Amino acid sequence: MEHYIGIDVSKATLDLALINASGQLLAMVQTENSTKGLVRSWRRWSKEFDLVKDKCLICLEPTAHYSDQPLIALVELEIPTWLANASDMVRSLGMRRGKNDQLDAQRIADYARRFHDKARRFTRDHLRLRTLKKLLSRRRLLVDRRKAHQVLLKDYNPLMPAELRRTMDRLDKAMLRAYDKAIVEVEAMILVEIQRDPELQRQYELVLSVESVGPILAAHLLALTDGFARFGSARQLACHAGVAPYEFRSGSSIRGKTRVSSFAHRQLKTLLHMSAVSSISRSGELRAFYDRKVAEGKGAMSVLNAIRNKIIHRVYAVLARGTPYTKKTLANAIECGGAGCAASKGGWG
Repeated sequence: MEHYIGIDVSKATLDLALINASGQLLAMVQTENSTKGLVRSWRRWSKEFDLVKDKCLICLEPTAHYSDQPLIALVELEIPTWLANASDMVRSLGMRRGKNDQLDAQRIADYARRFHDKARRFTRDHLRLRTLKKLLSRRRLLVDRRKAHQVLLKDYNPLMPAELRRTMDRLDKAMLRAYDKAIVEVEAMILVEIQRDPELQRQYELVLSVESVGPILAAHLLALTDGFARFGSARQLACHAGVAPYEFRSGSSIRGKTRVSSFAHRQLKTLLHMSAVSSISRSGELRAFYDRKVAEGKGAMSVLNAIRNKIIHRVYAVLARGTPYTKKTLANAIECGGAGCAASKGGWG
């Protein structure tokens, strides 16, 4: 690569920094956060610095829906684009003094220059899951707000004077009904969106065939893995979800217990945990596995984490096999590096 462009995204503006292969800052500009503003800046710099698309890498962080327009524009322009992991970027920068949008854009450009060999190009395939991700995000928001009103109804309203409590109860119950209706509608839209793509629909049905994997976990797995193209193995996804155990050892002395990393996709880890808990709440293979390991002296949370890991390996096993889950899939999963099953089909939950 000969040139690197870092983009710091905010609600209204984009700050762009252009550096060369030596790390020299060539130009900086601020433009509106729109397709028009980004295309205008690219064309101006292309003429001024003789930029070549195939020898240029643009890097930006995921910034919720604020980064949608820049990503769409860059895919249309066919410029190599890297949607970098924000946590990786922060850790790589080390100790920093000062912060503003222009400086952040320059730091992002330098990050792309130093780690361009690790860049994963953002393509049209990633855009096809934009709607699904937005629907899942909206459902999560609705569920969180519904929980807030449930807390008000249960914990706060009883402490109010009787007359005020009756009014607040009525309002909160009305809000709960509205949220319930909205959640059902969004869930229906999620299913429709998955059914639009035959390959996503096929993967969705295969993942659902794994016991304890319900519709919401299956949909999140599709979205977070970009249709299982983002992670090449179950182990990689387990690491991303924060359920893969790591050994802590230095020389001949053990520094600590084997444990999972604190760097994890919190939402996915929570969904996997809920599925694991559900799977041991009733009789079945995983409940027997859980009881046996606990009886052997294993910690309850350690065993639950093993079950979360097993669920991921089962999912990858059915996808590799191309057929719905059966007990025969277990042998394939074990050959892939460890597997298990879960015991109950969950709902949207």
